[in-house]
Amino acid sequence: MSRVRVHNFSLSLDGFGTGEGQSLETPFGHAGPSLNEWFFATRTFHQMQGKPGGSTGVDDSFANNWGPGIGAEIMGRNKFEPVSGTGRRMEGMVGR
Repeated sequence: MSRVRVHNFSLSLDGFGTGEGQSLETPFGHAGPSLNEWFFATRTFHQMQGKPGGSTGVDDSFANNWGPGIGAEIMGRNKFEPVSGTGRRMEGMVGR
């Protein structure tokens, strides 16, 4: 039997993945980048950006394991832009 896991998803301590007011300009709503601040400081993130430095503690150990064992990624409608209802579609989107 296949296994499914939720991976690479940040939540606030009260269980939210975004804040209120999600839009194209603020894809995480009022939460902004605060949900991922822990990640931005890590060596893993710095390397992904082609920059030196970054922290090497527990957060980096967690961040560094983002890829092993991933066979496929299921992407939701809001992966690249917050669209709800029957709004516009992304250019080049499959099924257009």
